[in-house]
Order: sequence, then structure tokens, then C-alpha cells
Amino acid sequence: MTVDTAWIDGRPATLEDALQAAAGLLDGSRLPFVGGLRTDVAGLRSALSLARRIGAVVDHRLSAAIYPFIVAARENGAFLAAPAEMRRRADRVVVMGDEAAEIGADVIRMLTDASPDLGIGTRGSERLFMTLGSKNAASPGSTASRHVDCASSEIVDVLGMVRAGMAGRRSGEGALGEETVATITSFLTDAGFCCIVFSPAEFGELGTEQIFGLVADLNETTRASTLPVLAAADAMGAALQATWTAGFPLRFAFGRGAGEHDAALNAGERQLSGAGEADLAILIDALDGAAPAEAKAAIPTIAITADPASAGAARIAFHVATAGRDYDGVLYEPRFGSFVAKAAQRNSELPSAAAILDALTEQLGERARDAA
Repeated sequence: MTVDTAWIDGRPATLEDALQAAAGLLDGSRLPFVGGLRTDVAGLRSALSLARRIGAVVDHRLSAAIYPFIVAARENGAFLAAPAEMRRRADRVVVMGDEAAEIGADVIRMLTDASPDLGIGTRGSERLFMTLGSKNAASPGSTASRHVDCASSEIVDVLGMVRAGMAGRRSGEGALGEETVATITSFLTDAGFCCIVFSPAEFGELGTEQIFGLVADLNETTRASTLPVLAAADAMGAALQATWTAGFPLRFAFGRGAGEHDAALNAGERQLSGAGEADLAILIDALDGAAPAEAKAAIPTIAITADPASAGAARIAFHVATAGRDYDGVLYEPRFGSFVAKAAQRNSELPSAAAILDALTEQLGERARDAA
């Protein structure tokens, strides 16, 4: 059975014709937008190379979910650790908020399945857990755990009281009372190595900054770090790739040559809504699993997708293989806090997203040489 690999205005087309048509759209674009970015490292590298070539705005579909982490870390610094390191070093773990246990279930499971074996203060000790949130279901299930019931919206204020107490300053009664705040403080300060697991999206920029500040305070007298868990793992991978490629963690533009960062101006939601400056979008969706819902773009689109059913509204669409499933790929893996190689589960004759993006870049180069 022949599989369609490209469409122009919803009608099947040859790959060559679709590439030429896409290059024509890009030639006529005042400011393109390269987004989606649900692909592997090779696809991200090719997407950023094309974006630089065409002077595009760049953002990930789900960058809003990771920006509380990015902003807090950028503005004030952060103590960050890999899950594998915390698995071996942390003797006390605080699971903070209601989302962390759901988003970071695999990470928390790593911490409950073993005891720390590195570090003078933690080696051979039992790992203790505290959960701070509105649902006891957030407990990691360890017998050595304690739950402190607190509404998610109150946690940031409670942490402010903890930090005030650690600094010898007075604070008000707060949501939990002085005795409970003192219990939380003791749990943190008595640790040999404390780990705080939390979802930055739940706490926002200011709340994430408060958590990073608490850990910085703890490191004055003991050792502590954070494990931020992110629902949009591929967005984190894209942010890292963008940072070492262009110097910025997404939401930047090559419109004036060198990359320029503006988190509000270059946000994908704004550009796709038609309220931004972009007049054409290249959207990449080449990962396994259903893509998160995204508002319909108000500007013409070139879709590079592993799901041809989603390509109907695009002016031009390319059907590509799924990264890490149809071919070997390197993807961001939250359990390791880094990129890992993922072997293909099956063979596919479809091109990769990187191959289409590179072919489109080459097509633009050919057109430029022809024009010269």
C-alpha cells in the first residue's frame, strides 16, 4: 500500500512538489514562525538551523509549562540535581504540592525504591519523606513518610515563614501555625542532604523562586537541592537544545540576524493567534503519543507531523516518522534529567523530521543560487 507523504492544500503531492511549494511560501513570508518542536535532538538541530536561515521566531508548543522554571533559574539561580544523584544522596525528600506526585511519579518511585548510599551524613540511613499539599494521595507510599495538609495556594507563604524562621526573623501565624512550620523547618534542616520535588507550573515564577531561595538558604548549613518535574519533557529538551545552539531557552527570534530573546513578544501562542508579527508557521509534531491541544493557527502553516490526520488544515504538510519509535533517536528523559538514546521499535520508510527540515533548507539554498 502506498503511503502519502506530502500534501498541498489537502491534496496528495510528491515530496519534491511539496518542498518547492513550502520554499515558495517561505520566500514570500515577512516573518516565519518555527514552532511545535516535538521532535528529537536531530530534528531540533535542523529546525533551529532552518530558523536561522529564514530569520524566524522560535518557540515550543508547551514552553509556557516550563517558563516558571526558566525564569526563576535565570533570574536568581538554582540548585538542581539529577534524579539518579538524589536517589543515592538524599536522606530526606519533600514532595511539594499536588502535581508533583502525578507528573513526577517515575522520579518519586526511583527515590522510594532505594536508600541513600553516598555522602557522610546519608550513607546507609533510611530515606524519610514529607508531602506538603492538599491531598494525602500525594504520599509516595513509604512507611517513613509524613503528610502535612496544606492548600497548594498557601505553600509559598508557608515556605516564606520557614525561611524567616531559619534566618531568625519573626513571622505571622500563617495557614499552618507555628508548631507545624517548626516541624517542616526541622525536617529540612536536620537532613544530611534534602531533596525537594515540585512542579514549577503549579507554583509559577514567584513560587518557584521561593523554593529555589529556600534551598539556597539550606545550603548555608547543610546540603539540599531540587528536582523540578515538568509535564512537558520535550519542551525542556527543546529549551536545552535552543540554549546551547542560540544562547536562549526558546522564545527568541533570528529576524535581525543574531538571536534575540523576548519571552512575551516571541511566545508561540501570540504568534499563532495572529496578534503577533509572524505571517507563516512551520509546526513540527514528530513524537509518539497524542500532541497536546493547541489553538488553531490564525496564520498559514506548514505541518511536519507523524499524524497525517492532523495535517488537513495546513497549506502544506509532510508525513514523517516518529522519533525514537520508527528510527533511533535521542530524546530528553526526565528520569535521568538529560538526553538518552532511544532505539527504534520498528522500521519505517517515512523520512524523519530532520530530513524534511534539511531538505527544505537545501531547497531554499537552491532557489537562492538560482536567483543569483
